[in-house]
Amino acid sequence: MKLDLTGNKYGRLTVLGDDGTRAKSGKVLWHCLCECGNTTYVRADHLKNGSVVSCGCLNKEEKHERFKDLTNTETDNFKVIDRAYSKNQRVYWNCICKHCGNHIELQSNQIARYLSCGCKQNRSTKEQMAEISDPESLKTNKPTAKSTTGVRGVYYNKRKKRYVAYINVDKKSKYLGSSVYLEEATKIRREAEIEFGYKQEP
Repeated sequence: MKLDLTGNKYGRLTVLGDDGTRAKSGKVLWHCLCECGNTTYVRADHLKNGSVVSCGCLNKEEKHERFKDLTNTETDNFKVIDRAYSKNQRVYWNCICKHCGNHIELQSNQIARYLSCGCKQNRSTKEQMAEISDPESLKTNKPTAKSTTGVRGVYYNKRKKRYVAYINVDKKSKYLGSSVYLEEATKIRREAEIEFGYKQEP
C-alpha cells in the first residue's frame, strides 16, 4: 500500500498530493508547494531523507550568501579586510583577528563560527580576558606564530598580488596601504607603529 504524503511538510515543501506524475523509474513524484510560491515534483525518499527541502530557492539563497561581499564587515572576533580568493565554489576572505591582530584567511561561514585565529586555544581564560580588556597588549610589532610574512600587521593578498599593511588602533583594524614589495609594506607598518606608540621589539 502506497504511503500518502499529502499535507506533510518537509523543509520548505508542503506535499499537495499525487497527480499521477512519475519518474522514468516509475516511482511517484509528489507534487509539492514551496514556501516561495513555486511548485515542484519530488520523490518520496528524497523528501524523507532531507536531500530535497525546497524547489531550489534555498540553494540559490545559500549561494548568494556565500558570495556576498563581506569587505569591511566585522564580528566580535574578526575584521574582514577584503576578498582573498575563490576555490571550489568557496570564497576565502582576508581577516584580522581582533584578539591578537593576526591575519588569517577564512571562508564566509567560518568568520561567524570561529572565536579566534587560534591564538586563544592555548592560553588560560585569565590571559585572554587580560588582553581583551587591555588595548595596550596589542601594541607590539612582534610577529604572531601564524604570520605568513614574518612581519606583524602585514599580509600578502594573493588575489591582488600585493602586501597589505594594517594596524590595530583602539581595538579596530586600520588599513595603512599596500605595495608589491614586502619591504615597502613593512616600512608603512613601522611608521604607523611609531605614530601610534607601539612597543618596538628587538
